[in-house]
Amino acid sequence: MLLFIMAVVSPGQKGYAQKVQDKFSNDAKTTMYLFRKTSPFFLNEERIALLNKFQTYSDSLPYTTFDKYLISPDQTSVDKENSNPILYCYRNAFDSVIDEVKNTKVEQGTAVIWVLYNMGIVVKTPSGCFGIDINHRWAEKLEPYLDFICVTHNHEDHKSIEIMESMNRKGKPVLSNFYEASDKYFSITPGSYKIGKFSIQTDITDHNTKLLNFISVFRIDCGKDAGNFSILHCGDSNFNPMQFTHVQGPVNLAIIRFGAPAENNISGTGEGLVKPDYAVLSHVIELRHRITESPQRVSIIKVMNRIPRMKYEHTILPFWGEKLIWRNGKLSK
Repeated sequence: MLLFIMAVVSPGQKGYAQKVQDKFSNDAKTTMYLFRKTSPFFLNEERIALLNKFQTYSDSLPYTTFDKYLISPDQTSVDKENSNPILYCYRNAFDSVIDEVKNTKVEQGTAVIWVLYNMGIVVKTPSGCFGIDINHRWAEKLEPYLDFICVTHNHEDHKSIEIMESMNRKGKPVLSNFYEASDKYFSITPGSYKIGKFSIQTDITDHNTKLLNFISVFRIDCGKDAGNFSILHCGDSNFNPMQFTHVQGPVNLAIIRFGAPAENNISGTGEGLVKPDYAVLSHVIELRHRITESPQRVSIIKVMNRIPRMKYEHTILPFWGEKLIWRNGKLSK
């Protein structure tokens, strides 16, 4: 004889579950609120403790759960964001970025840079706004505020098909080495482009020993009205200097990866080398990656500990939703 037992959840149990959910949500809200008051230029005890909290949140979310969240209906995704601390932080950072991008009036001689997620950034100047490696569950919502986007390579954690297609439908450039629909800006070889006051140079680099000529790196000069701010975004490059010769020039801010030794290979003066004023470490807590197995989710703690080994004048680790301002030849919060 088979015996079936049905679990009945009492109203009291439901109330307890809601209290647990509220506790997680409120804790994440407090963490984000306090984190916004810290600065990536000062890695003090308070900031380290908050970064550790993000790590703890992340360690409780399997990549399979994140994958389901990404493809779930909108309301289901919102419900998940309100019940899981790392998903709350993920959404909260996006909302902060899009609100500030929409409403920030950039002064002459200034550029504003937002860190979105993974290696995704948004840059706004007095004359325009662009994104690089924009990837997020809600990425398409940024399209109205961007003049063009750059995508370093065809991997899920660096692209958003939705925003690429939305940009293309509106006639906005999508620069990449794989999205052929934006044909004028598609290239598998190094190139140069002029979009408004933005001058863009690209080079093609290897990702690793198997994915050769897979990454487009972008150096963008933002123009005089942006204080001549220039940025180099390296994507998932393998950092071979001989594959950076077409992006030579001044670099105020370099977006590298997570502080692996190879990332120092392009630091310096000479052919294929750059000497940025600031280097940003990124690609931490990529929630699509597995926590312990390959491709492994890079911990924010590990990356934080690598900062002293980086051969750049200033190396910083901003996190989701943080804003940097370029003004008078230097970065500030």
